[in-house]
Amino acid sequence: MMSFYAVRLFLLISSLWISCSMCDTNAEGWCVFYGECGENPTLPNPALRGNVPCKNNVPAPSYASQPGFVAKLRETCPLLVPDDGSEVFACCAPAQLDSMIEEFKGSNLLLQRCPSCAANFRNMICENTCSPNQSTFVNVTRFMGNLSLEYTAFWKRSYAVDIHDSCKSVTYPQTNGLALDLMCGGYSGEDCTVERWLAFIGSTANGFAPLDIVYNLYDNTTDPPEPPEPFVAHSSRVYSCAEKPSNDSNPCSCTDCPLTCPVAPPIPTPEPPFEIGDKEGMLVIAIIIYCCLTSAFVIYLLVWFLLKKNRPQTVLLNEGRRAMEERSLVDEKDISCFENWGKTSQAFISKSFRTWGTFVARHPGWVILVATVLVGVLTAGIVLVELTTDPIQLWSSEGSKVRMEKDFFDENFAPFYRTNQVILKLRDDLEGDTYSHQSWTGPTMNYSAILGRGRLLEILELQNKIRYVKVPFEGAQERFGRDYITLNDICFKPLEPDNTNCTILSVWNYWQNEVEKLDKVVYFYDEVQRINFTQDYRDHFHYCVQAPSSVQDTTGLAQSCLGDYGGPVFPYVALGGYEEDEYHKAKAVLLSFIVNNVPRNSLEFEMATAWEAEFLNIIQNWGNENFTYAYFSERSIEDELVRQSQADLIIFAGSYIAIFLYITIGLGTYTSLRRVPVDSKVTLGFVGILVILGSVFASIGFYGYVGIATSLIVIEVVPFLVLAIGADNVFILTLEFQRDRRRPGEDLEAQVGRVLGEVAPSMLLCSLTESVAFFLGCISDMPAVQQFAACAALAILIDFLLQVSVFVAVMTLDARRQENNRTDLLCCIKSESTPKPAPTRLQDAFKDYYGPALMNNIIRVIVLLGFLALFCWSLYVASNMTVGLDQDLSVPLDSYVLEYFDYMEKYLSVGVPVYFVTRGAYNFSDPRGGNLVCSYAGCDPYSLTQQITYASQEPEYWKIATPATSWYDDYNDWISDCCRYTVNVTNPSDQDDFCPATNTEDTCNNCLGRFQQAPTPDQFMQYLPWFLIDNPGELCSKGGHASYGDAVSIRPNSDGQEEVVGSYFMAYHSICIKSTECTDNLRRARELTENMTATLRSLETADYSSDFEVYPYSIYYVYYEQYLTMVPETIIQICVCLIPTFIFNFVLLGFDIYSGFITTFTILMIVVDTAAICSLWGVDLNAVSLINLVAAIGLSVEFTSHVVRSFSLSIKKGRKRRIIDAMGTMGPAVFAGVALTNLPGIVVLAFAKSQLIQIFFFRMCLVSTLLGMAHGLIFLPVFLSYFGPPVNKAILLEKQKEAMAEMKNDHEYESGHDKPMKNPAFETDDTYINPEDLDSKPLPEDLTYEDNYTKL
Repeated sequence: MMSFYAVRLFLLISSLWISCSMCDTNAEGWCVFYGECGENPTLPNPALRGNVPCKNNVPAPSYASQPGFVAKLRETCPLLVPDDGSEVFACCAPAQLDSMIEEFKGSNLLLQRCPSCAANFRNMICENTCSPNQSTFVNVTRFMGNLSLEYTAFWKRSYAVDIHDSCKSVTYPQTNGLALDLMCGGYSGEDCTVERWLAFIGSTANGFAPLDIVYNLYDNTTDPPEPPEPFVAHSSRVYSCAEKPSNDSNPCSCTDCPLTCPVAPPIPTPEPPFEIGDKEGMLVIAIIIYCCLTSAFVIYLLVWFLLKKNRPQTVLLNEGRRAMEERSLVDEKDISCFENWGKTSQAFISKSFRTWGTFVARHPGWVILVATVLVGVLTAGIVLVELTTDPIQLWSSEGSKVRMEKDFFDENFAPFYRTNQVILKLRDDLEGDTYSHQSWTGPTMNYSAILGRGRLLEILELQNKIRYVKVPFEGAQERFGRDYITLNDICFKPLEPDNTNCTILSVWNYWQNEVEKLDKVVYFYDEVQRINFTQDYRDHFHYCVQAPSSVQDTTGLAQSCLGDYGGPVFPYVALGGYEEDEYHKAKAVLLSFIVNNVPRNSLEFEMATAWEAEFLNIIQNWGNENFTYAYFSERSIEDELVRQSQADLIIFAGSYIAIFLYITIGLGTYTSLRRVPVDSKVTLGFVGILVILGSVFASIGFYGYVGIATSLIVIEVVPFLVLAIGADNVFILTLEFQRDRRRPGEDLEAQVGRVLGEVAPSMLLCSLTESVAFFLGCISDMPAVQQFAACAALAILIDFLLQVSVFVAVMTLDARRQENNRTDLLCCIKSESTPKPAPTRLQDAFKDYYGPALMNNIIRVIVLLGFLALFCWSLYVASNMTVGLDQDLSVPLDSYVLEYFDYMEKYLSVGVPVYFVTRGAYNFSDPRGGNLVCSYAGCDPYSLTQQITYASQEPEYWKIATPATSWYDDYNDWISDCCRYTVNVTNPSDQDDFCPATNTEDTCNNCLGRFQQAPTPDQFMQYLPWFLIDNPGELCSKGGHASYGDAVSIRPNSDGQEEVVGSYFMAYHSICIKSTECTDNLRRARELTENMTATLRSLETADYSSDFEVYPYSIYYVYYEQYLTMVPETIIQICVCLIPTFIFNFVLLGFDIYSGFITTFTILMIVVDTAAICSLWGVDLNAVSLINLVAAIGLSVEFTSHVVRSFSLSIKKGRKRRIIDAMGTMGPAVFAGVALTNLPGIVVLAFAKSQLIQIFFFRMCLVSTLLGMAHGLIFLPVFLSYFGPPVNKAILLEKQKEAMAEMKNDHEYESGHDKPMKNPAFETDDTYINPEDLDSKPLPEDLTYEDNYTKL
């Protein structure tokens, strides 16, 4: 009986147990799944099948007896372990916890920069998986046997929002983007809402989740506001990103959590413009200067008018025949030392040249022979000249700051690569085509037509054509055993030797340049949404533009985003023409082929340039009708400069021919048509040109002997400059000789010597002034300016020596020919025409018409006030002159490079890379010093990388477009999660064998201990080289070989210990096209690094060398540093060149300070006016325009010094007459010899193809010539008529004595003859005389006497 009831009881209990097992218990302390039951068989990709939990509704087991599990749980899920030490219950088995810990490694790589976010994310998964109250908020909705395939989690919405908020700002340095952008199914930024984020991380489609999780969120705004019974909306502790999740951690850094950001460093207030009141300061100053000068001039006129009535009388000598009173005009005691020195120096110089000229005229053959040999020997040095074509060598001094920074970068890392780029876009009529694609993550996106499969295949065709082209190369056979080279022989390979593929920055590298990967398609059915999805290349593209460093996307395609060369392709360097981050709407595709940069004198450089030439040839002949494109090679600028130089050589030759034709015609004085063959000066003009060109060649050859390089600027510009300057001397010498009359008893040779003695001092004054001024120009830091100034200075000096020797000799021979009535060119033919006195129409016009008209009082006032107004206005305009040289001006107007610059401006999103370089030893292994560098949790809020981040948030000011990639941050992530060494069986403590991330063997151990959070200083330096050679792989994407292989320079110090002596952190500049933008980029970057240097040096305990600093480096800085100091450099250069102008005019014009000041001031006016007018004509201030301004000083000396010297030596009565006399003497030579000589050659330059020639040579030379002529022939005579130096009394006394002596002779001659004897040397109209040594005779009443002619 008892057995019957026992059976009945057993059956009852069994049925109750069976019925209970068919329903779930949803109460605190119960689980809905527990333990692992194997892989998820429903996932399409076996490689992505993870273990899923067993559906198991059981009470949460106690782990009181398993302290090891509890410790592991406390470390991983601290919120599930009570702080009071009470019993621990959990719904996860030890195997589940181990799987979770392994899976957290992936999320840690993305989120560990922010400890709070990483902790919240772990706690979220821990709550779902291990919470002892799991059954109250988790419901398994799909399963297969015991395999849980999907569950729903019921959460309070605030709980999910708080977790999302703690993570939404966390950055991922390798992509320069947000970590959640990689965890949101294609959504980014604000579009990555909490719902979309949870949907992605809970979907098996992300490639990481082993089962599907549906998150239902509830609050007062949801419908329904509560989950269905018996479930409750779950919530737990969430750490704000500004909180520490544990005592041994830190809040998130400012980069990852705006809540922790201190007050952002304020943008420095730009220096306010110089103002006086509310007006521009320079404008007000210019007006004040003009008002002061005008007032002073008006006062001067008033004083002059008041003193005019009391002016003393003057004795005049008319034709040497008037009687004189006993009082003398000039007495010996009235003459100053300066006047005596001046007269003595003038006499010595004139006598020396007269003697030399006579010698040359008597031995012309020997002089020509010796000079020709000397010039020939010097010219032979041209074969030794090194022609500098490298722009860096031309425009940047070796000792400049940027050159030293570049040299440090090149020596410690690697020279910046040679970039060859194509920018492609569809034709305008095809560009508007778009097509939509629904992503498997939900959103539908409209893709631009250029990203269609067909267009991408056309782009790949071009890319492969370039990539695999075989370029014949002479040295290839010896190097490679073949007669050609390919891109692979010269390209940059970041993972070499492990990976020998070239770096090609192309959208195609998202599929490793393989069509098969582009065409891969995966189909699957989403049981949750009950929709069939197709995953194709567009889904992979969308993933990769957000995570370019990912080794595997989260789609079913399971493809890598890394290029086939092993590195990432950031979307902003492969795509263009998009807005914000909408890369799928890109209008342009970029292909960039990166070539190693090598020394210019190496075989590798020749190989690179040969390949680049073929690259350009392929692009130019591609001819795809569907695309419009622009392209650029590293050699493009240099090629275009050479091409335009070759084309412009014809223009310069035409300019020289025009000047030659003018000189040959202008030198002649034609009396009749029959006399033209005899009176023409073709031979003389030709020799004059040869003398000038010979001086240039001799100068270049001389520097070839001494090892100084030259450039195309020297070859093209110096001949033109010396021709303009030298032609003036040719005209002065020739015109003076033609005007001169041979004196009685004087032969031709003596006449030539006398004429040379009269004009050579003026030639010496100009040549010496110009030469020394140019020599002083060599103090410039710019090599191009140094080369130009040195060559021009020596050429001018040699030209002067040849003119007073060879040209004088040929002029003597030409004079003999003309006197013998022999024709020019064909000297054997003798003309029967009768010679006539040469006409002096131009001289007469200046002396009889132009000079007197200019001296009209009203005209003088207008001229003086007008030119002063022009000068003051020019001061204001020149002060606002734009500084720089736009790169598009360096190429011809028909160059393909101009279109490339245009495409850059339209389609590029970021500029060139900028490297923030640490130079000098710095102890990065010291955590205190490292905190001033890093940007993760616990780092200084104003650390180096943090400051770059701040700057990237204000790109308008700082010109930084992206945050920096940080080897330091990634190394710390790598050493914690990826650093491994191979276990040595015989010596387990040996850690010398590096275990790369690509090694999947179990024999690799972690470098750091299990509970070690940071490396020791020794470990930091020990494992850093491993990080730099570790390739990114599926096990770890943080390997630094691809991104940082050359970013750190490690060297032993004096103690033999390894230390970091240099490193860089790379960001991208804002795009710059105009030179002002690029200069501003450099200026702002330097300002930023000055702050960084101060920050890193601020920590007293930080270990760094005394020369430690942070500096910015970018490839184009070397060209733009000059513009930072161009304004003071220009002012100093002009002032330095004006110093010898004043000194030589002071000394060689008879120690006359008046003449020195007036000449210098007039030249300054010409230069300032030239700068201002050229600025309005589109000429910016740069090295080229500085060269032309220096040349303008030399040219201005020709326009001014001759006139000033002629005026200062004139002894005519009054300044007006002296000006008229000077105009008649030197006016024609200046007008015909300087102005008209330059103008024909300058006009020819207007037809040059080169924009540099058109803008900086045609415009500037034309303006400086016209202004020089206007100042030299209009302003300067008027200025001298008011403020010119007085007559040199010593010279006057000598002239008076000579005149008196001549009058004595005449008086004695008249005693025995009917007519007086005349000497043409003293046939003057209004000359001051001294009657001291003459017999007293009564003065006619109408004569006046000027006792002190120096008074106003």
